[in-house]
Formats: sequence, C-alpha cells, structure tokens
Amino acid sequence: MTLHLLKLCVGAGSIEDLQAWIDFRAEERRARGEAPEQCHTTRMVPTRRDELLDGGSLYWVIKGSIQVRQRLIDIRPFTDGAGIKRCDLVLEPILHPTRPHPRRPFQGWRYLK
Repeated sequence: MTLHLLKLCVGAGSIEDLQAWIDFRAEERRARGEAPEQCHTTRMVPTRRDELLDGGSLYWVIKGSIQVRQRLIDIRPFTDGAGIKRCDLVLEPILHPTRPHPRRPFQGWRYLK
C-alpha cells in the first residue's frame, strides 16, 4: 500500500516560493558539477521506506494548508560530520498543486495515508 509523508514547508509563503527555492538549489548543484537532484534532509529516517517508495509523495504544508506535493524518488540515510543520523529524501523536482487542506502546526514529518 502506498504511503505518503506530510511536512511543514518552513520559510516558503507560497508554491511559487518553494519552486524558486528548488530552482535556486538545482542551479547551485549544477555550478558545483553535481547532479541537480532535489534532496530534503531530515533528522528522522522513515521506517516504512518500501511503502513510501511505492508511489508515495511528500505533501508540503504551506501557510497552514497542504498545498502541493512532490513524488518521493529515494530515501538515503546517512550520518553527518557530527555523528548524527540523518536522512535525505530525494524528491522529483516537479511540484503538483493539491486542493488546499488545513493542517495544524507539528514538528518533523508525519505519515499520511
């Protein structure tokens, strides 16, 4: 069964803001000679990886509403330089607007069926 993630999009006031950030980061990666993939780093590693990668998406909460989603391509756990376990959520760089759905603030991410 496909499973999704829900996450607050801190710092973006609109879908256009998020798209501008994605474009900016992709250009930075290209300038460094890296692949322009989009990754979002999070502290917690999802334990339901297979369900998330079976067509799952990351749904972004912007200004108190779910407004857009991005398809999950990969989940890459790693340990940072300080020895802290983290995770890169590799996302399709295409934003798919959704019908706005109100959500209260929360920390981290949540599973979404």
